[in-house]
Amino acid sequence: MGQYDIALRHIALRCGDELARGLTLAFAVDSVSWVETQLTALERRIDRVLELRGGGQRRLVQLEFIVAPGNDLALRMFEYAVLLVLSLRAAVDPGRGDGAIPPVESVAVLLSGRAAPWPLEGQFRTNWPESERFCGQSFRIEAVYQRKVAELMARPGVFWLVFTPLAVDATEGSIRQVVDEIRRREPRDEQRAELYAVMQVLAELAPWGHTWHKEIRMRVQELDQQSILASETLREVFEQGIEKGMEQGIEKGMEQGIEKGRKQGIEEMLRGVLARRLRRELSAAEQAAVANRASTLGDPQAAAAVFELDTEALLAWLLGPDAE
Repeated sequence: MGQYDIALRHIALRCGDELARGLTLAFAVDSVSWVETQLTALERRIDRVLELRGGGQRRLVQLEFIVAPGNDLALRMFEYAVLLVLSLRAAVDPGRGDGAIPPVESVAVLLSGRAAPWPLEGQFRTNWPESERFCGQSFRIEAVYQRKVAELMARPGVFWLVFTPLAVDATEGSIRQVVDEIRRREPRDEQRAELYAVMQVLAELAPWGHTWHKEIRMRVQELDQQSILASETLREVFEQGIEKGMEQGIEKGMEQGIEKGRKQGIEEMLRGVLARRLRRELSAAEQAAVANRASTLGDPQAAAAVFELDTEALLAWLLGPDAE
């Protein structure tokens, strides 16, 4: 799950507004931002918490990206919701006098799993089953791999388009159409490159037996060379994959190219996160430190944990005296 976490958390940070609007929440939203949750003492990390403000109210959306939901899905969602509320409670300042914890909507985004349709809502019941009164947690289920391409394309913005390689009715033609649509909706080269890269990562899941790697790669090459040139990560994925594919076979070459692209991607994401936190361009020394640190993150789960650090801890890890 590590590489999917990294890819989706990174792109979700850029597309919070589109993500919220795509969920069609019954709440008039004026602004959208992300809440950083730290639960390291319990060794648990919530995927993402989206903060919505509107009409003088504050509400939260707890998002969990799940690859292989099992029989414990409801329990996992309940566990994360409880941990989130505990972290919110710990952050409340009693001196303000309100002590209010905002209401939380929990959403499980399922990336693969069973063929049988999922309900739109799940529940974890904590009280006795024969009781007429429900006690526990209800949560929304967004089984994107069971959606149709047209459903995902109908949602606003570009965020939901990255899930189309997982769609139940995805075809070569529809994948080419999605690449065309991403180019139409996202005018910025670098941002388009990130979207294409996330599509490539998610395509590995192949919930319906086809990865669509080849179709994504070919259409991007045909249509959008500019975005490839704008992103070192995507360029590595395409160039290394094709070059080695000619020498050793297409399948093996693409695997090696994509793996190298992932490593480059972690470094690019680290640079981007740090620049946004510092609100300036990185110096040459800082970029070198980031490259050095990124090379130590071979485990996708370790990389995901680093992206969740607060600014002070991230700077200490990246630029501290032990980073040499």
